[in-house]
Amino acid sequence: MTASAARAPMRAAARRERGRLLVSFAQLVPALIYFLLFYVGPLLVLGYISFLTFTNFRFVEPLSFDNYAKVLSSETFRILFTRTVVLAFLSAVIAVALAYPFAYIVTFIFPGRTRSLYFLVLVALFGGYLVRIYAWRTILGVEGVINGTLLTVGVIDEPIRAILNGPFAVVVSLVNFLVPLAVLPIYASMQNVSPGLIEAARDLGSSRVDVTRRVMLPLVMPGVRVAFAFCFIAAAGDFAIPALLGGVESPFIGNQIQFQIGQTSNWPLAAAMALTLIVLVVLITGAVTWVSRRVIR
Repeated sequence: MTASAARAPMRAAARRERGRLLVSFAQLVPALIYFLLFYVGPLLVLGYISFLTFTNFRFVEPLSFDNYAKVLSSETFRILFTRTVVLAFLSAVIAVALAYPFAYIVTFIFPGRTRSLYFLVLVALFGGYLVRIYAWRTILGVEGVINGTLLTVGVIDEPIRAILNGPFAVVVSLVNFLVPLAVLPIYASMQNVSPGLIEAARDLGSSRVDVTRRVMLPLVMPGVRVAFAFCFIAAAGDFAIPALLGGVESPFIGNQIQFQIGQTSNWPLAAAMALTLIVLVVLITGAVTWVSRRVIR
């Protein structure tokens, strides 16, 4: 057998491998185009606008960092960014903490009712967003369910007005909105955990806490991190809940962005605030991911 004949199968295998790579790349092209058009493209436009100057209701050049300097140097903006990050982070943590046991119950406690419970999660996720906000206004209001119950049992003598227009109402409503969003990735990650693995750990003498900490969490942690990222990003970018439930004392940076765009038409400043928020969210999400990978192994 000649050397060229011996190399023929290798060349054929290489061609087949290149063909598979081309097919895989062709399958990714639609998603890549969508990503570039509807994510990278708008971000680039937003970045360009953020460097413009707003003068006499016009966006003019030259490009400068004045908008970013105003965002970073303003005490008002710093307070808004801090409130947004803190309340969004708290809401995401609570949502994930509630979603994890629910996903566990759906997967391992009631496996025969998984479809029904999962359907209820989807209904809650795609339910009316504004309807739920106004429902919480009714529940937390002066004449709402909470105040009415406390007055009836004699715990308070007059309605607590701070329940509605404040951080408490914002966090409660955000958690209500985020829990179904957090359930989905955690539930998906739990599908890869074999019930036999949990039973084996219990048979070897592990307590429920040990099983959760040493067996479940390391396997489910990718889904937990995704759930936290989803919740934190969604909460940090929200402006309807702070506007309708937070009152004048609990606005988010999203409310200021909406004000700059809708009221003053200062798009460059709004773009600078939006990109600053994106950077903050990415950095915090990355830090949480880094810490979780080292704490839970």
